[in-house]
Amino acid sequence: MPDLTHLQSIRQEMPATTSHIYLNTGTFGPLPTCVISAMQERIDSEWRNGRLGAAAFESMGKIYAEARTRVASLLNAHEGEIALTDNTGEGLNIISYGIDWHAGDEVITTNHEHMSLLAPLYQLRDRAGVVIRFADLGPNTDRPILEAITDLITPRTRLISISHVTWTTGAVLDIREVARTGHELGIPVLIDGAQSAGAIPLDVKALGIDFYAIPMQKWLCGPDGTGALYVRKESLHYVRPTYVGYWSIKHEEGIEWELLENAQCFEVGGRQTAALAGQAAVLNWLEKTVGYDWLYERISSLNTYACNALKSLPGITILTPKPGASGLLSFKLDGRNTTEVVQYLSQEHNIYIRNIPTMDSLRISTGFYNKEDEIDMLVEALKHIKS
Repeated sequence: MPDLTHLQSIRQEMPATTSHIYLNTGTFGPLPTCVISAMQERIDSEWRNGRLGAAAFESMGKIYAEARTRVASLLNAHEGEIALTDNTGEGLNIISYGIDWHAGDEVITTNHEHMSLLAPLYQLRDRAGVVIRFADLGPNTDRPILEAITDLITPRTRLISISHVTWTTGAVLDIREVARTGHELGIPVLIDGAQSAGAIPLDVKALGIDFYAIPMQKWLCGPDGTGALYVRKESLHYVRPTYVGYWSIKHEEGIEWELLENAQCFEVGGRQTAALAGQAAVLNWLEKTVGYDWLYERISSLNTYACNALKSLPGITILTPKPGASGLLSFKLDGRNTTEVVQYLSQEHNIYIRNIPTMDSLRISTGFYNKEDEIDMLVEALKHIKS
């Protein structure tokens, strides 16, 4: 059983979790109080004191650095391997466009990827003649990823670009083995971490991954317009910045134009400093107040609980190959339009989930702040819709 006192204190810091049955963190996570406080404090400071002068600029730089440091701690990376981004898609674009592509070069992805990952690949196909090869993971993502990818590798393969956790079913792909194979063949591996960061333990060093893009607004419950890109120091040579700016370059006397020799070379210019303050604040809160170990175990145990509860309903087919491995659980509800089910649950029961149109399925997210009785209420509502 969860530590109810700890859980209640967390929910009090996240009002959205008490005003709704909030089972859609995989789209947007609820904001905790610390984010709002940090952003308001920064905005108030800028309003009262202005944004000019050495002190203001130094303060801004410290907030940027704190955000990078907190992300590095989350991923077990070095601060110099972290670039701040607006979202996962920006990180995926940075790497996808950073490779020196030639017509006929190939990239491998899977048939269960989100458009944020696919969009730059389609653009590269149309603009540069890059060939996209799709690894078939099966309808329920239960085919081993390494087996599916190995069949597609050729001498023209320049990049492997896949998710850590599939957005369609919540399957956790064995990216460690993919990275190992990539290193053996000199093929870099780019990971979409949209459904993994904040939902499962991450150690990019142990995984051996070259590039890892994450958002803040999902499982990490951070502000819109914040995210990060991990660039393994040893893999920096694979890519060059497509666009550059003030934050990308060295500011040293006697240097007219020279890019930084770390991940920060991919940062262009000023971001919303208040949002970065919120990013740093929520990562600090998750690590020191919520506790990552507790958080990951809670997400997993709730996911297993939800699977077992849903299995009791007639007409339910669970699509997630290994419930409890991540925070996403996907299922089919026979004979029902998924869009209508989502609308019915929100309008009639104040329960928020989502559907996956391409799968004709429903998906719930078991956040660390959720309770077992909320899962029970979802099951009861689905019983009603089935009757």
